[in-house]
Amino acid sequence: MLQEFGQRLDALLRGMIAVTDIGPDGSLVITRPLGDPRFEQIFSGWYWQVAEPSGRLIRSRSLWDSTLPVHDDGAEMRRHEISGPRGETLLVAERDLHFPGMTGAVHILVASDRRELDERIRSFDLLLLTALSLFAVGMAFAVVLQVRYGLNPLRAMTTDLAGIRRGDSQRLNGQYPQEIAPLAEAMNAVLEHDAALIERARTHVGNLAHSLKTPLAVLRAELRDSPNKPAVDEQIRIMTRLIEHHLARASATAGSGRALGGQIAVRPVVEEISAVLGRIHSSRRIGIDIRISPDVQFLGGREDLEEMLGNLMENACKWARSQVRVTAAATEQLVMCVEDDGPGLSPDQAARVSRRGARLDEAMPGWGLGLGIVTDLVAVNGGTLTLDRSELGGLRATLTLPVPAGLLS
Repeated sequence: MLQEFGQRLDALLRGMIAVTDIGPDGSLVITRPLGDPRFEQIFSGWYWQVAEPSGRLIRSRSLWDSTLPVHDDGAEMRRHEISGPRGETLLVAERDLHFPGMTGAVHILVASDRRELDERIRSFDLLLLTALSLFAVGMAFAVVLQVRYGLNPLRAMTTDLAGIRRGDSQRLNGQYPQEIAPLAEAMNAVLEHDAALIERARTHVGNLAHSLKTPLAVLRAELRDSPNKPAVDEQIRIMTRLIEHHLARASATAGSGRALGGQIAVRPVVEEISAVLGRIHSSRRIGIDIRISPDVQFLGGREDLEEMLGNLMENACKWARSQVRVTAAATEQLVMCVEDDGPGLSPDQAARVSRRGARLDEAMPGWGLGLGIVTDLVAVNGGTLTLDRSELGGLRATLTLPVPAGLLS
């Protein structure tokens, strides 16, 4: 823009050269006006000036009685800045000319107030800034739209995966673009493979259970009249207990898993277990206090929940004097507690029963295989089991399980 303004001054300077001539008396004259009315307006900011070698000046009307400094630097056209008659900054185009018959150089000068140029530059800068700002906003909006649109297939896949976790579906059924379709196919292949493995494991566990229990039953029957029957019976009992232990753990591990589970309301499961235990221990009049909100849910298999709570509640009823309390709440985690008013466990005893298959009292069933199965199921479901003393005076077993987003009560 500065170059354009300078070229305009150069054009005016050439116009001044064209209208400058030598009069009959040998002095310089301006044959006609430049045609720009601003040169006729006093202190308009647009000026021209012609200086003869003798020092005589011819000035535009806009200069009134002021003069502009003369820089006699040669015949080449040049541009620079000077101070104007009112202190303004002027951009000047000037040069020296030699006329025939005139001794010395004639200095011709055209000047313009730089404020006009500065205002144009500011206007251009403002326009440029506005355009760039609008362009930046438009680009940002376009990027947001592109990202949102581009991520829609991944959001759809996330929704489908959440449905699989809730148990609503067993595979990804959405229509995905070709960029992520191979990923969806690979995930479906993994899900189908895992489902097949789990089903085969369940079948294998069931077959193994029948295969092992039958020979043990035959051995027990064949040794009915043997003099060594007590010792052999004890070994058969140990073998049966170990088989049940490992089969139960294998079944729990093969049949569990949060990834393909559903949302299970905790309270109805506890109420069903409580009803069964109430009939079993009806002679002891054990009261089971259930403090669980109806909206508390467990994400996983119903069998897992029944197995964990069933074992803990059964052991609590066996050891309780008169009261068992079951609570559950979901905040950042699902916390389920089973408490009783029985003798409880010391820290050393709690550590001992936490070991696989360990029991404190062989005379009363409990805290043996059941606790081991619970421990395995809790681990499979990503949680922990802790044993400590309850406010009721007995034992408190606390199950802590993670709660995925969207299932918090």
